[in-house]
Amino acid sequence: MGMLKKFDTIPEEVRKKCIAEVITRVEEIESERVGMIAAQDIIDIVVENIGPEIYNTALRDTKKLIQDRLGDLDYEIDGLEQAR
Repeated sequence: MGMLKKFDTIPEEVRKKCIAEVITRVEEIESERVGMIAAQDIIDIVVENIGPEIYNTALRDTKKLIQDRLGDLDYEIDGLEQAR
């Protein structure tokens, strides 16, 4: 089994759609035919270069969402305290 690229973890339907869109776009811009392998290489380069930033941004957004929700929960729990 060969080395798994990041793009290989994307569902087949999404991968095929991306490849088709890259082929279409490059052919529109360059007026040349682009094969599936070249389109796959372009996608791999893009994913390799911007994928980590997108992933890290999603993690930061998720972390903030969880922290906000925990803050809300903390406030609600404090409201349940009974007077002594």
